Amino acid sequence: MTTTCLDGSFSFESWAVVYTDSYGCIQAINEKAKYYFTEPIVGQEIHKAFSWFREEWLHGAVKSRVVKTSQYDKVLMEIIPDKQQAGYTYLLFKNVEEYRNITHLWCEVEDSLIRLQPFIDNSNDGIIITNGDGIVRAINHAFSLVSGLQENDVLRKSVYELSKQGLLPECSMMYAIERKRVESSVVKFSHGKETVVSSKPLFDKQGNIIRVLSNVRDITEIKDLYEKLRSAEAIAKHYQREFNAKITSESSLNLELHRSRIMDDVYELVKKVADTDLPLLMMGESGVGKTALAKYIHSLSERNNTGSFVHINCSAIPEALLESELFGYETGAFTGAKKAKVGLFEIAKKGTILLDEIGDMSFPLQAKLLNVLQEKKFYRVGGTKMIEADVRVLSATNQNLEQLIAEGKFRPDLYFRLNVIPITIPALRERKEDITPLLAHFLEQSNQMHKRTKVFVPETLEILLNYEWPGNIRELMNVVERLVVLTQEDIIEPRHLPPQLREDRKPLVSSAGEIINDAGQGRQEAVTLWSPGDSLKGVITNLEGRIIEEAISFYGSVKEAAKSLGVDESTITRKRSRRNNSLAIARNNADMQK
Repeated sequence: MTTTCLDGSFSFESWAVVYTDSYGCIQAINEKAKYYFTEPIVGQEIHKAFSWFREEWLHGAVKSRVVKTSQYDKVLMEIIPDKQQAGYTYLLFKNVEEYRNITHLWCEVEDSLIRLQPFIDNSNDGIIITNGDGIVRAINHAFSLVSGLQENDVLRKSVYELSKQGLLPECSMMYAIERKRVESSVVKFSHGKETVVSSKPLFDKQGNIIRVLSNVRDITEIKDLYEKLRSAEAIAKHYQREFNAKITSESSLNLELHRSRIMDDVYELVKKVADTDLPLLMMGESGVGKTALAKYIHSLSERNNTGSFVHINCSAIPEALLESELFGYETGAFTGAKKAKVGLFEIAKKGTILLDEIGDMSFPLQAKLLNVLQEKKFYRVGGTKMIEADVRVLSATNQNLEQLIAEGKFRPDLYFRLNVIPITIPALRERKEDITPLLAHFLEQSNQMHKRTKVFVPETLEILLNYEWPGNIRELMNVVERLVVLTQEDIIEPRHLPPQLREDRKPLVSSAGEIINDAGQGRQEAVTLWSPGDSLKGVITNLEGRIIEEAISFYGSVKEAAKSLGVDESTITRKRSRRNNSLAIARNNADMQK
């Protein structure tokens, strides 16, 4: 049988074409087919000529396939019935590797009347393909799901007309045609979901757009996940701030160790304003914990995650140097400025700066600080470049700024700028109920630091509770540490206290109405701490037990007593049980001796 060539009659020059009769016998092939299939095949049945070809494919429902012809080769195969002769069929083949990507494959195949619908339907993302005029040539199933549009709604219709009808949003499909470049947009289909549309134009050799391939991805689920992520991050940040605050409070002056209502109010105010950028002015006597509170505020704020906490005491630095410390200086700004220096405002970028003892700042420097607070910018000393001041400013003072204003020593405009949220920390003598937990905390802290086991007798505690504490928390902390270090015995009695505490104290009265002296003795009966034969451990256990029982009696519950003494409830329970057992053993021994 003579080989018939198809090249002159059909426009399939780039395809290998095999023509079969109604029996599946190969009648003719074109030149490219001869290149593809080097063995003589005309006259053979196709499933015998091609071992990989299945006979049922010829008349099956699926007309487009990617077929593996050898261990390494794959071809795109399309089966097209001959409309001029019943039963006769064109089989078109092309090596898949001849295409740079699936987009180019679509363009050429679709122009050659070969349908690639099965291929694009495998995509999880929506796909819509238009020609250079915006006429829709194909969509896949995923596009219908995300857009709410079916094939009969969009095929062979202009995207511009569909947009006017409200079916298709104005998006990158149109922009890619108009601007001849890759475009992306976020749009919501009127009958579908919110999506990201990415459109890529394809050009012929003359630079004309022949196709625009648009990938349509549903971002509804991504947005939901994003919102959940934001919520989780917000929760995480909240707990991080709480954790930071706890670490800060434990490592500083432990202002949270309080029981007074007045300090509850201070903390409620602090928590409300901590995560803002409002200036705060903290007022209170020396030693009440203004610096510790400033650190606590920083730890609660978002700036704790983005910047540092910087503290400067304005009264501790000479006036001539304070400006350069705050704002830095450039090389040659003054004699000795051989190298530029970064100021504290720059170091505190995206963080917090505490201007302690702000009342001692010089009048000229107050003017510059006011300008920084208003403009959020400043110059280094001797500099010409403006520097952004992205920093939260906290200030603290133990002076009466209003009195300083009246005396002409403090700028009223700066005062009003700093005093947006005033916070007053009361002196320790104004909140006596906070002394007990502070004493318990600093005693435990000092014992751990210096490897001691000191305890206060009730009489010593009474003196400490009645003392005025002019130096506030700082003085209390120092007194406790001094007692732990210098007292040789494990029991700290009134006689071990510094002279100013003993002189300042009021006479102590026992439950029997007796005045007790420094040794803990009443005028009629002495309180015996130790008897011959008693071990030190036993005496300490007995004293601990007495303190615990007095605390429980005073507060009415183990929980409150534990909180006051700065220990866990389990510790209270364990020590009470141990003391009761010791007392029971002592009673039994006494009964036996009788």
